[in-house]
Amino acid sequence: MTVLIFDFDGTIADTLETIVTITNRLAGHYGYPQTTPERLKYLRALSTAELLAQSNVPLFQVPFLMRRVRRELNQDIDSIHIFQHLSDVLRALQGDGHTIMIASSNAPSTIRPFLERHGLSQVFNQVYGNIGLLGKARSLRRIMRRHRLTSEEILYVGDETRDIEAAHCQGVAVAAVSWGFSDRTALEAQGPTFLIDTPEDLYRAVGEFHRSQRRLFFMGSKRGERAETPSYVPHVAD
Repeated sequence: MTVLIFDFDGTIADTLETIVTITNRLAGHYGYPQTTPERLKYLRALSTAELLAQSNVPLFQVPFLMRRVRRELNQDIDSIHIFQHLSDVLRALQGDGHTIMIASSNAPSTIRPFLERHGLSQVFNQVYGNIGLLGKARSLRRIMRRHRLTSEEILYVGDETRDIEAAHCQGVAVAAVSWGFSDRTALEAQGPTFLIDTPEDLYRAVGEFHRSQRRLFFMGSKRGERAETPSYVPHVAD
């Protein structure tokens, strides 16, 4: 079966509004402008590199800011909801036999109570957290080594351009969801394997990816060779 590795904030948990509130509260301390609705719309269209360049936060301060945001987000986690219909899709994916993990910049101490509150603790085999802003590619590599996974077995699911970049870096297929931080245009520009608009689309995309894995395994077995990673997996809309 497929190994599904999910981002958390913006992919599973609808944290955007809360994070904007927290970062606005911290703006004076760190010296960046508050985020208005108009500015948020603009920021969502940027890549991660562009976002960092325009953040007005010195790079050395970014880890401190992220830790502060994580700490305050932990205090608000009981008020944060899961995206509509996603719980049912996650349980269905587990029922189909897929292995499901989380790899997130957020803290496990925040993620696990959220999963428990939404009845999803048993859905996820592993929760990896506290990943640096630009450390997801490295974390994916560590997960692959720890669990002895190949890139062909994994579909990564995230909501930001940095999620797509990290997956590309490791040769991993990626499903980019448009309901999180980065808007659809920004995600599409990074060339995800799948571009997803609803949890139901995600379920169909996982099925398509899994079928492609089986076809490649069968073809490789017939040739007596290791099947290669597909260079393209169709978008769910194709």
